[in-house]
Amino acid sequence: MSPRQFGPVIFLALIIFVVGYLIAKKPYEAFHSSKKKNIAKWIFFSMLAYLPLSIGGLLLWWKKGDAPVNFFLGLIFVIFFTFLTLVIFFLASDIVSGIRKLSRYYITGTSPQLANPGRRRMVRQMGIGLAVIPFFSFFYGITKGKYDFTVRKVKLRFPDLPDAFNGFRFTQISDVHTGSFDDIAKVKAGIAMIQQQSPEMMLFTGDFVNERANEADPFLPFFNALHAPLGKFAVLGNHDYGFGRTFLTQEDLDQNHQAVKKQYANAGFQLLNNESIKIEKDGASIRLIGVENWGKPPFPQHGDLALATKDVDDSEFKILMSHDPTHWDEHVQSFEKLIHLTLSGHTHGLQMGIDIPWLKLSFAKLVYPHWIDLYREGKKYLYVNRGFGWLGMPARVGVFPEITVFELEKG
Repeated sequence: MSPRQFGPVIFLALIIFVVGYLIAKKPYEAFHSSKKKNIAKWIFFSMLAYLPLSIGGLLLWWKKGDAPVNFFLGLIFVIFFTFLTLVIFFLASDIVSGIRKLSRYYITGTSPQLANPGRRRMVRQMGIGLAVIPFFSFFYGITKGKYDFTVRKVKLRFPDLPDAFNGFRFTQISDVHTGSFDDIAKVKAGIAMIQQQSPEMMLFTGDFVNERANEADPFLPFFNALHAPLGKFAVLGNHDYGFGRTFLTQEDLDQNHQAVKKQYANAGFQLLNNESIKIEKDGASIRLIGVENWGKPPFPQHGDLALATKDVDDSEFKILMSHDPTHWDEHVQSFEKLIHLTLSGHTHGLQMGIDIPWLKLSFAKLVYPHWIDLYREGKKYLYVNRGFGWLGMPARVGVFPEITVFELEKG
């Protein structure tokens, strides 16, 4: 079984565990009033009924259209994470209660006592109260959050920035994943927000599609209408190489990859495949470098930083586009030439987490040490874009789609 097949199996196993545990715990018993208890019981079993119906609907509509798929998949996530919150709370309570009982038995020698009914009811009520948070958070993330495009402005100062580029403004988008979108009007509005920033240059750090080149077709006119006086440039992301599991032959896969590259051109972006280009302004220049995707297996490792910088002088100011921030960890930081600023994406911030100025938390950090926002090591900066679209979970919960506006200053 491949890793891509193993993930859904684990998720299904988690669903079965969560459902079984909650049926045993009877969370609706938290209410003393019979009327409230009946209402809670009706809601609980209705959600239980919707879960298998949603899984069935997902399988039924998988090949028929993205909108039904997103609806059923979204409903699964809403119910699952609501139930998971209850399970975590109840399980923690059970563990604490068990430790207390064992301690009482081994320390005092007295027999463990049954939990106080009033205390058990209070614990259940607290768990239900906490479960309301993920329910409404995921409901918002599925209905509104996935199109809540947010402009983030980043100012960076460099002592060796050419004088002509003092105040230089450019935008970055990443991880568009056109194959996931189900509302063209909202996507069009989000793309228009890029132009509204009046950037001198536009950068796109990969993953135009989920898998197939034709996923981008409905959105090409909107991207092609974008204009920046110093150009529009892009690099490939791991999804732009396609996946063999839906292609009949390696030839089909290769043809699709070539078609994806043409889609970038159709959208008005120049691909930098392990190469660099001079960006010139008022008689001065900086180097924009682009590498193909480089990530840890099973992701493609086609990025070649040495090849991309073969004609780049170390004294030049450099911006690197590299889709996966792992490349920065493994190669860019130790590279012989100074790369002033690296722009990545790929992680999406897991599309779920806490993302406020003074606190950033997500399970993405368990896989990617540099998973969101700005990082600095010595003279080198890395910025990890949150992504413009989504993949898998049709939601953005706490970590919303991003358009980044950079302004470079000399100093």
